[in-house]
Amino acid sequence: MIPPFEKQDLIHDQRRISYLNAVYHRLYRGKSVLIEGDYGVGKSQFLTFIEPKKLKLISLESLDKTHELLASILQQLNFDEKPAYYLMSQHLRQINSLSGFAILVDEANDLDHRVWPYFKRLIDAQIPIVMTGSAKLRTYLSNSHPDILSRLKVLVLYPISVDDFIQHYQNFEVAAIEQIYISANSDMRRFKEICTDCQDKADELKLKKIDINLAMSFLSTYSVN
Repeated sequence: MIPPFEKQDLIHDQRRISYLNAVYHRLYRGKSVLIEGDYGVGKSQFLTFIEPKKLKLISLESLDKTHELLASILQQLNFDEKPAYYLMSQHLRQINSLSGFAILVDEANDLDHRVWPYFKRLIDAQIPIVMTGSAKLRTYLSNSHPDILSRLKVLVLYPISVDDFIQHYQNFEVAAIEQIYISANSDMRRFKEICTDCQDKADELKLKKIDINLAMSFLSTYSVN
């Protein structure tokens, strides 16, 4: 079976190593970061590699309302607080008085627009926030909240190169990996899905090596957009 991508596999990609170091540097200085990238590039996965030794990580659900987000921060810091609109200002002041933690927000494009003024106050209180989003998020912030964007370091995440995939999927011939990578159009999520399906087919046929012929026959059977 194909092994899942583990944290050490990220280290094969020098850009991601650099970005991870940049994120830590920002976090320990109380600064915030926006990880920007296209769909499937690995933004959500990148968040899982962030493990600062000196800070507790608070993960927020971007679909929650503002009062739910503020209460969630306090709950994850072991405070018995309930979400309520009338407590939002109190919760914000309480959060701003605390330290020793950082906030992660995946899919920040989904955040309600009313959240951003609260986030600005958190950022100004030197509570670091690392969020992921598409280029549309940066455009939105540029137009609606340029003061927030100016406080963020923007790191643009690109797909892992085919060479890194070749190192990882060693039971695939190089030509097979290259063809799957092209067919997946650099979408990491789609790439891994195709590789898993190819591996399942190879297991069915009792093949130890996945060659270009198997990859091509598989790709010709299934439509890859």
